[in-house]
Amino acid sequence: MRPSSPASSLILFLVCFLAITLQISLSYGQQPEANLVVLKGATLIDGLGNPPLADATVVVEGDRVRSIFSGQDRDTPAGATLIDVTGKFVIPGLVDTHVHWDVWMGEVYINHGVTSVLAMADVSREERTHSQTSLNTPRVFHAGGRPRLSLSMTREEVRQAVRDHLKKEPDIAWFVQFRENNAQMYGWAAEEAHAVGLAVFSHAQDAGQAIDQGMDVAEHVWAFALPLMSAQELEDFEAGRFVHWASYLEKGDRLDQLIDKAVRRGVYLNPTLAYEWGSLSPKSNQFEKEIYALLSNPDLSYYPSNRADQLLLRLRQIKTYSARYDHMPLISKLSTEDRQVVQDGRGRVQRFVKQYVQAGGKVLSGTDAPGVAAPGLGLHHEMELLVEAGLTPMEALKSSTSWAADLLAGFQGARGNQGVGSIQEGNFADLLILEADPLEDIANTKKIERVMKGGEFIQFGYHPEFFAGPPGPSPREPRISAISPHRVIEGEAEMEIVIDGTGFVTNSVVRVDGVSLATRFENQSRLRTAIPASFIETVLPDPYRMAGPDQRVGVHGDRSLSVAVFNPTPSGGVSNTIWLQVSARWKAR
Repeated sequence: MRPSSPASSLILFLVCFLAITLQISLSYGQQPEANLVVLKGATLIDGLGNPPLADATVVVEGDRVRSIFSGQDRDTPAGATLIDVTGKFVIPGLVDTHVHWDVWMGEVYINHGVTSVLAMADVSREERTHSQTSLNTPRVFHAGGRPRLSLSMTREEVRQAVRDHLKKEPDIAWFVQFRENNAQMYGWAAEEAHAVGLAVFSHAQDAGQAIDQGMDVAEHVWAFALPLMSAQELEDFEAGRFVHWASYLEKGDRLDQLIDKAVRRGVYLNPTLAYEWGSLSPKSNQFEKEIYALLSNPDLSYYPSNRADQLLLRLRQIKTYSARYDHMPLISKLSTEDRQVVQDGRGRVQRFVKQYVQAGGKVLSGTDAPGVAAPGLGLHHEMELLVEAGLTPMEALKSSTSWAADLLAGFQGARGNQGVGSIQEGNFADLLILEADPLEDIANTKKIERVMKGGEFIQFGYHPEFFAGPPGPSPREPRISAISPHRVIEGEAEMEIVIDGTGFVTNSVVRVDGVSLATRFENQSRLRTAIPASFIETVLPDPYRMAGPDQRVGVHGDRSLSVAVFNPTPSGGVSNTIWLQVSARWKAR
């Protein structure tokens, strides 16, 4: 073989050098692939309402979704971490758009697959920033509290108050309840909120008028029932003469026109069914057991006890509006007639919610947690109740995903996509891997195998050290103003006494000398109980007039029995004490 020339050696060297350089370059270019996570083989439900994608591949890069395709379309990117989820179902991380937020709720929400919340609160920038990357709390969007508005303000003063409020960087405008007397102030404030792209969220007495003044989210359903009442009916309702406003949610032209107006204006409906109607659901016992199982977790020791007690009782209560009852009486305490009234009202509300969606409206499954629904778990219950009302599982799922995301996108979408509520390229990689199909049974959203937030899987479980804070608000204490009779004679038979006061509830208990007696609730300001004959069969020796030469031995004087009212949790508290005088018979003679 002929020896190589210097020129050929140089060419060989350059070829080898270029090859090595190209290999290093290719290797360097593949480094980011190590940051890829690929979920392969599941059925993808993107939250947008598109048909499920079978045998899907979801490519996650960093904290975002990079691409989505069918498993047959292309190969898995080289260097990625492959996770086989064949036979599973992937849905977006859930969004609760009605939360009275406190930091202790973080773990409870994220363990139930809720990866974003809209807080009806003023949450610090530090906490909101931390929530974006933390794996033990959802992403926190907030209202910043409510702007400081008053009826005496001029238009410019209202505008300035909203501008001042915007310094809190709210994601939505949350206003006081709309009433006829604050319509002008409300409208001025809504104009300013809309100008910066914020949707307006509030209660309303009259949905039609509130929509005209700029309301974008109707909080609860009563805003659509009250406008259907006559002036006299509205007066009677406000006076507490009716059991429930839902009795007036009558289908017909007036309601159809109101729904059409709301849908055309793009108004969201937040019906809070779990709060107001969950106790009448055929699933109420199941819901209660699930809440009990949650609260029984010993690692969840920081869950406020008053909130826990409230939830455990919640599914045995119903929200009513009659002056005969407390605000949330036990269903078992309602008369047969009144129970039928609320059952009929539930049917009317369900029909209304279904009609709203069929007309093209968007429903939000915000829960109003934690006072009336369990954080996290309550969102799943709300979706189940929406399906009971007649929505499809897909529509119920959208209420906690893409429709919620649309709200966060602001007034007429002015704030843009916030990257949550759907699985699509460029969005945050917030998603749930489910063991069963939620479109077959919406309750399957609770069958969570894994939760991913920002491209990372969370670790399930609770940690007692997660939160250590002050206890919740003190319980409400009833007050006694009078008892009748206030004086009895020793040796009398069992007798009834009437207790007048305020703050009584359907499960209030009268305690006499510390003993709880069977109590009959008449209304919020009157209770009745029977004093057993044994309590008043004899009086005590008179401690002020001891037996002596001038008195008969064994002379007895008056005694007193303490009377108080106890409200069990969650109302809680013990009233002041009033004394029932038991007089000696010899003195009465």
